[in-house]
Amino acid sequence: MDIPQAVDPDLLDESESEAQQLVETLKEKLEVELEDIGTLRKSMRVRVPAEVIDGEFRRNFDKLRHDVVLPGFRKGRAPLALVQKRYGPEVRESLKTTLILSAWQAATEREKLEVVGDPLFRIELDGGTRLMGFEEALGHIELKDGQDLTFECELEVKPQFELPDLDKIEIELPGVEITDEMIDDYIDRQCKIRGRIEPVDSPASEPDDIIIADVRLRVDDQEVKSEQNVELGLRPTRLDGIPLENLPEVLKGVSSGETRTCACTIPDDYERADLRGKQGTFEFKVHEIKRLVPISPQELAEQLGAESLDELREWIRDDMTVERNRLLRKARKDAICDWLLEHTQLEVPEQLSARLADRAVTRKVIELQQMGVPPTEIEAKIDELRTTARDEAIRELKLDFILEKVAEQLDVTVTNEEINSEIARIAGLYNRRFDRVRDDLQARGLLPRLAESLFQEKCLARLAEKATVRQPGTADKAADSAAQAQGAKKSGSDKSETPESPTE
Repeated sequence: MDIPQAVDPDLLDESESEAQQLVETLKEKLEVELEDIGTLRKSMRVRVPAEVIDGEFRRNFDKLRHDVVLPGFRKGRAPLALVQKRYGPEVRESLKTTLILSAWQAATEREKLEVVGDPLFRIELDGGTRLMGFEEALGHIELKDGQDLTFECELEVKPQFELPDLDKIEIELPGVEITDEMIDDYIDRQCKIRGRIEPVDSPASEPDDIIIADVRLRVDDQEVKSEQNVELGLRPTRLDGIPLENLPEVLKGVSSGETRTCACTIPDDYERADLRGKQGTFEFKVHEIKRLVPISPQELAEQLGAESLDELREWIRDDMTVERNRLLRKARKDAICDWLLEHTQLEVPEQLSARLADRAVTRKVIELQQMGVPPTEIEAKIDELRTTARDEAIRELKLDFILEKVAEQLDVTVTNEEINSEIARIAGLYNRRFDRVRDDLQARGLLPRLAESLFQEKCLARLAEKATVRQPGTADKAADSAAQAQGAKKSGSDKSETPESPTE
């Protein structure tokens, strides 16, 4: 059995020091061209001079020559030419990766760019210009002897804004009352969560119907992409980053075996830069229609051990009354979020790119899961945020940026125990095992967002501790009193009364 060797701390420190030194060197030497291509979107062209690359080649080979052992030579005594011949390809690939990553870091730090997500690299291919992630782009970028290294990428940046004075938060809290509608909503959600999805022979007609289809995208009579067994709903959505707002009309009434087409416009942040702005067509070859069949409220009562639906409703009302404090905390959090949005000047694009829309979506997904919303409703909400609910998506995105900046000012932490406790609570809401929910969050890339959500919750709790809470209606009364006083002053009265202070 191979026993892993402990990493030498001195070697680790040396490696980190060399990496940082390369970044600092690149900050001085590299050339960067920035171009605005939209709100919060930039194109960046980076050129690493050949002299820096040659210097890194020499440093790498000198270090390698010192450590390598080749047949017929003692350690550190092999000729440099032989070391270069033997290890040249590996060193070149490793150095290419290091240079691109270090140049990206140096460029963003020097230009003071706060980037959202990873860059997308512009790569020229025979089929046109494409945008690729780093791993895919790496195979198309060459590192040639004696030549500069140049790459171009597109990126999205965080907005620049100032937070309002967080010591002056003033909010008004509504009363929290447990209503019959809230109980009905809870029962409806639990019936859906415990329901089952079944294939149906009838055409797609319900909003929650799931349509299984092979999808093809064609632009200029050429197939751009294809994917098999895609799950679709009767609602607007985004496919491959392309909005399809009329998809419900296209797929409504479709049956298994049918093929339908839907026209689309390629957005200006699409990965194929040469296709942006063009008209395209999606083709849907339908294989199967599935439908959610919820259990009945009576079945729910039986599963939960209630003798009748009326008894179940009483149980739920009692549970919600116990949960009233949590509902009050949520109301307070929502009020603070509204205050932050109202008092922060923050610009985001009117038309969100796919990446910014996804950032808003993931924030909302976590929030909905923490509320126990059925998966089918969450999927519908995701599609809505990505397509038609523009104002709500922009609101979610703004809140995400604001709370991230608030978090920088507050000294709060989230422990693994707190994350696991929240996962356990979500698992209880969905009647699922803890490990299944945790693995699902991990597979969907939502586990880090859950941690961020808990971090933001703590930030909001800190703000709530020092927020001034008005009684409902006091702000209007104060405004009316102030207006009356101002009117008396304008009328020339020297006996105007001071308006009463709002009740705290």
